[in-house]
Amino acid sequence: MDVFVTGGTGTIGAAVVHRLKSAGLNVIALARSEKAVEALRLAGANAYPGDLKDPDSWLSRANACDVVIHTGATFDDDMGRVDRQAMLALKAAAKHRRHPLTVIYTGGVWLFPPNPDGPLISEKTAFSALPAFRFMTETIRTLSNGTDLNLTVIHPGLVCTRSKGPIAEMTKALKNGQPFETRAPPATVWPLVEAADLADLYLRALNLARFRATLIASGIEGISAGHLASHISARHGLPLELQTIEAPTGQTQGKDWSAGYARSQMVDTSHARRLTGWQPEHATVEDLVLALSR
Repeated sequence: MDVFVTGGTGTIGAAVVHRLKSAGLNVIALARSEKAVEALRLAGANAYPGDLKDPDSWLSRANACDVVIHTGATFDDDMGRVDRQAMLALKAAAKHRRHPLTVIYTGGVWLFPPNPDGPLISEKTAFSALPAFRFMTETIRTLSNGTDLNLTVIHPGLVCTRSKGPIAEMTKALKNGQPFETRAPPATVWPLVEAADLADLYLRALNLARFRATLIASGIEGISAGHLASHISARHGLPLELQTIEAPTGQTQGKDWSAGYARSQMVDTSHARRLTGWQPEHATVEDLVLALSR
């Protein structure tokens, strides 16, 4: 199976590339720079030169594969336009295939509303996206229309690695003797997922027989920022102070990506587990902190 990956050197994409390669799949990953080419080759993937902002540079190669996994994002002022342009071009190209193209699109829990006192967020929960990521909801609706694509959308919780995500950032602040600055008050609840666990769900999604699927991906369905900080403090035997900060001065809602940390959410992952057999290895806060807080 040939799998084309965008964002293959990012937090999610790098873990996905590693997991696909370990499963024996042929991975072709988009590479914008020589640094990305080197990283992908070290991971065992085939680096394909191109830029997410220029679909013509990679579209034909992606469309020739069995699967496209989209984890890429520019995180600049044009992020929404670039994402939508790339996915619309992919959908148009797929019309000329003999068989529908399988696409796995990466959304996120910040497309769903806060639910501090309501029912758990599930795949049936209506979107109420953070303004900075609202473009994703329109792209998902567009990709879902028609029969050109076999589409799976994966909505990860806050993704954690040893160097990225709230656990790594809290640990770094603690070791530097500094408070952890966050948009979240201590009672804010975060769903968390370890990157390798998340990548395993992407692999399992390749085998779904459904024409359309949506999966919420989180090993920890919800833990408060204050409770997480206390676990990290206990792990290192040092106190960690949380410091809630305001939005940057002059920041517009449409560009305020970090506002999601203040969104209190508890999710239900039973559908993803039942549909794919997914069993994340890091399913307790203790396991997650032990593995990543070093």
